[in-house]
Amino acid sequence: MRRWLTGVFLAAVSVIAFASTFAAGGALTRAHGVSPEVLVLLRFALAGTVMLAFEARNAEGRRRLFRAPCRRDWLLFAALGPIGTSVMSWCVFRSCACVSTVNASMADALAPLFMFALAAWQVRRISLTQIVGAICGFVGALLVIGVVSCGGLALAAFTVGDVYVLLAALTWAFYSVCGREVINRLGSGPYTVWTMLFGMSAFLLFLPFLDCVWPSTPRAWLLVAYLGLGSTLVPFWAWNAAQKYLPVSAMGVSAYFTPVAALILAAVFLGESATPLQLLGTLLVCCSALVEFRPRALQG
Repeated sequence: MRRWLTGVFLAAVSVIAFASTFAAGGALTRAHGVSPEVLVLLRFALAGTVMLAFEARNAEGRRRLFRAPCRRDWLLFAALGPIGTSVMSWCVFRSCACVSTVNASMADALAPLFMFALAAWQVRRISLTQIVGAICGFVGALLVIGVVSCGGLALAAFTVGDVYVLLAALTWAFYSVCGREVINRLGSGPYTVWTMLFGMSAFLLFLPFLDCVWPSTPRAWLLVAYLGLGSTLVPFWAWNAAQKYLPVSAMGVSAYFTPVAALILAAVFLGESATPLQLLGTLLVCCSALVEFRPRALQG
């Protein structure tokens, strides 16, 4: 029970902090015109550097960072870093620039569906309850982005921004599922640090060829600082740490609640409002979480 409560607390911290990413990203891309590519670089340069300094503050931390990882771990960091940090974040910020905060936050509500599929593919075991939960979450996601409306299917409502949302969800699911073994063996610190820094370094190679807009006001830089610490360092570490205490199914379920938190933050700070169908979709993804979050899931 203590392990379960620790995992739930860490997952809750991660969900709330992740939700603020969409509000901050929406403000920076839409109100301040900052390029998504710049935001990716700045958020992980700041978060990765701070996390590296924190982890390396003692001999045990330095051992876990530099000596404990084997060659296979370094290859995994180099592969998953760009996928789960840079590519995922770029898709998130591109979606923030194109669609509402609530729509963009559906990346975290759709990620459990992909995590469910990847985990099911790994264990080759799917229950009817899990299928029902996945369907509820997917229908709720379609309602939130407006593909399903009172008049039926509205495929025209599915925009390029929503494609970025789907890609962000897919890359995050891949990052989460494929990194569990390393996290359980080395801890969340080394995995978080090196995937962030590898991801940032890979993205840095493409930045000189892009026409980028950088933050130009004190308010924009303050938002960038929060983006790097409050909505990157905290949620990444908390999410990776929670994976030591909760199975994939329970971790995926927690992400369903990100749109709810994003909806509240967008209403408070950005003045955005949700339609009744979006609220219904949010309710469905929450119901999906309740369907899947059953005692047996905690044993995985």
